[in-house]
Amino acid sequence: MVFDTLNRLKWTGKLGSCSVTILHRGAPGDRKVIGGEQITQIKRGHFYYTSNNREILIPLHRVLEVSVDGESVWKRKTLKG
Repeated sequence: MVFDTLNRLKWTGKLGSCSVTILHRGAPGDRKVIGGEQITQIKRGHFYYTSNNREILIPLHRVLEVSVDGESVWKRKTLKG
């Protein structure tokens, strides 16, 4: 579960070196990468990050991948259909 991964990174001090790829309609390839140093809060169903002095809520179901130092540590399973 992505919540467990982000929470573990927070408590081990590695959140700042991670990157979170989210589904973001309208962005190139419908993907956006958020640096872990931007994340301010992690909750069960969402997280907050800051951008341009604004705090933005991202639901966890939009997270596609979490990487630390370029290595994937969590990736959403794709549904076959």
